[in-house]
Amino acid sequence: MLNEKEFLRLVSDSIRKNRLAKKLSSEKLSELSEMDYSSINLIENQKQNPRSYSLYKLLYVLDIDITASLKDNSPYLQETKEKIIRKLDFMDEKQLVSLLSFIDNYTLTSK
Repeated sequence: MLNEKEFLRLVSDSIRKNRLAKKLSSEKLSELSEMDYSSINLIENQKQNPRSYSLYKLLYVLDIDITASLKDNSPYLQETKEKIIRKLDFMDEKQLVSLLSFIDNYTLTSK
């Protein structure tokens, strides 16, 4: 289970990512959700925990399934993905080929 800080980070990140993916400005999201721009900004920057109805309006306008986000973005899973991505940048070609071989073999045996 997520603690409150982790949940706020997940919600904030989901709102911002979906807003940007839909090419909406904060001002336009404010208009569509009938919320104050500054509240949206505070929520996206994890400075304010949204009230339940405000959260509903943002999720509705952005078409976010928060339960799917909760399942796919546990803090541990997210941190692990980010750590792997950072390490990939420092690997040479031989190391990458070896890692890919390991991943291919792992997925075959884990089915």
